[in-house]
Amino acid sequence: MLTRIHPLARLAGATALATLAVLPAAGSAQAAAPWWNDPNTCTNHRTVATAYVQGRTVEVRTGICGGKQYGWGRIRGYDSGAADFIRFEVDINGDRRPDGTSWYLARDRNYTAAYPTSTSSAVAFRACYVTARGATCNDGNSTRWW
Repeated sequence: MLTRIHPLARLAGATALATLAVLPAAGSAQAAAPWWNDPNTCTNHRTVATAYVQGRTVEVRTGICGGKQYGWGRIRGYDSGAADFIRFEVDINGDRRPDGTSWYLARDRNYTAAYPTSTSSAVAFRACYVTARGATCNDGNSTRWW
């Protein structure tokens, strides 16, 4: 038996699917694909940028995830009883302003989602320590752009 679907119903369904694909959940990447949710599943981890902020070590890390190189943020030395967050910012157009972010409460997870690296100098990452979800990275709380 064939079922006919009204064109507007198809459009509404496609819109709902598209919306679900890009709406972030708390603590997840704040941008659409191609984020890699768990860089702990990646290989060849290395630290490429480090900052020491109020007794915490903030890092930009890289590794191979699914055959591609990705970068993410990690915090060490955080206070598990405080509102310590790790935030990772991605710039994709070279203006050194975040076009995408990922953040986590450090006591729940001390690293962020990962974003693919690029050979383009326009693409850069930085990680920072913040004490609120909406707080952003700045020169005093973050690694350099890498």
